[in-house]
Amino acid sequence: MSDTLARSTDAYRRPVWNEAVSQALPSKFQVESTPRWVARAPLIGLLLLLAGLSLRLSNTAFIDEALYINAGHGYLTHWLTGDRVEAYGDSFAGVPFAYPVLAAALDTLGGLILVRGFSLLCVLAATIFVYRTLADLGYRHEGMLAAAAFTLTGPVIFAGALATFDALVIAMLAAAFWTGTKKGWGSAVVTGTLLGLVPVMEYSGAIFVPIELGLVCMTRPRWRALLAGVVAAVFPGAAWLAWSDQISAGIVFTTAQRTALRLVSTGDLAAWMTLDIGILILTSLAGVLILPRCGPCHTLLGVLLLSGGMALPCLHLVLGEGDSFDKNMAYSALFLAPLAGYALARLSRRTWKLFPVTVLLLTALLFAFARSEAMYSSWVNVQPVLNEIRDNPKPGIYISSAADSLKYHLRHRPEITWETTFSLYPKGERAIQVAVEDQRFQSVILRSATTGAPDQDAGQAVLLQALRDSPYYELTASMPAREHSETDMWLVFNRKLSN
Repeated sequence: MSDTLARSTDAYRRPVWNEAVSQALPSKFQVESTPRWVARAPLIGLLLLLAGLSLRLSNTAFIDEALYINAGHGYLTHWLTGDRVEAYGDSFAGVPFAYPVLAAALDTLGGLILVRGFSLLCVLAATIFVYRTLADLGYRHEGMLAAAAFTLTGPVIFAGALATFDALVIAMLAAAFWTGTKKGWGSAVVTGTLLGLVPVMEYSGAIFVPIELGLVCMTRPRWRALLAGVVAAVFPGAAWLAWSDQISAGIVFTTAQRTALRLVSTGDLAAWMTLDIGILILTSLAGVLILPRCGPCHTLLGVLLLSGGMALPCLHLVLGEGDSFDKNMAYSALFLAPLAGYALARLSRRTWKLFPVTVLLLTALLFAFARSEAMYSSWVNVQPVLNEIRDNPKPGIYISSAADSLKYHLRHRPEITWETTFSLYPKGERAIQVAVEDQRFQSVILRSATTGAPDQDAGQAVLLQALRDSPYYELTASMPAREHSETDMWLVFNRKLSN
């Protein structure tokens, strides 16, 4: 099946627009490399657009971001000084020592902006890999349109502004597909290494590994896919042998026995998916329908890409899981983009040429702009709480549903220690009431809005009632947790001063 998907690159002819632009430039810019740089201009423009759309998003550290960075700092400190480190086995979707340590190292060098900047670089790299994979197979036009379809997706823009493992895993998957199209055993080893690191960074990323190996098998001899598969098995296998006790709980909690953390109806999830990647799904389905005309290998290619694109959405729909649903659509975009690029390329050869393609891409841009903004603004801002604490800091134990975010921003205040409500509520109603009666906390910081998880809402209701009934605590501040929201408020309860 070697090279059956590749077009002959010998027959490639430079587009008319490239010649026109190259000749229209001033004579001092008309050198031998000018056509190549003109050909790269659309991709450069897409990268700049993606960077601008991601960089416009700004907020304090989200809980997920802060959790990983705080844990990474804890592990680094433990390795350097031997200090005790908290066990994070069931809190992470990947090996606790992998991405968190990398994020902490970046945070040490440049703060949250550098960690988020690394995510942006990963998403930009993934865009380049999407283009290069198809271009190296002889599908330059399709590759450029696939890169555009990938870039103009709200979840992809969101992933580029989020300091989590998602952007890195997406970049590794895209890079593995690109190296998988190269010749030689060396590229097979690199492909296997990249794919082997995917489940280390994110356990659920393992579902993409066989799909990627199938894609490699279709573009190059089968022995390369076999070699890549053997190499890919080494990394998660080694991680399991070394740290099985630390990661087993995380694998069970996040994958094997996963239950919905935030239960959402199927209709609502379907509506979110339509807003996030609806245009991409429609164009990719068109690509799946067109590909069989090119032969059985292309049919299988379409099935594999569609399977990769719909794997996580289908899992969320089955579980009714709303947590991380939007950001996981970025993985879908990676696999659906080549199909969409193929369909858009075929559409651009019709009577109206680029007009319908331009309309579709502009529409996708509008949805991408709106959805990335909506996803980012749905995460709460802890800045009002930070201002409140910094204006009147008191030593003691603080508890909050956003403890990780607050701990990250206040990590230089050792007199304040943090606990999370997620560890208090499972202890039961009486334990919550006793914690208030014993005045265990100096400050309690809660959100008035629902958490989306019934057990958490029930625990918070008990804690709020206990605080309001207690003679030891008083509500000292109430501030919006999100912009322009009158129902989602930060409630700050502080222990009263002793008479």
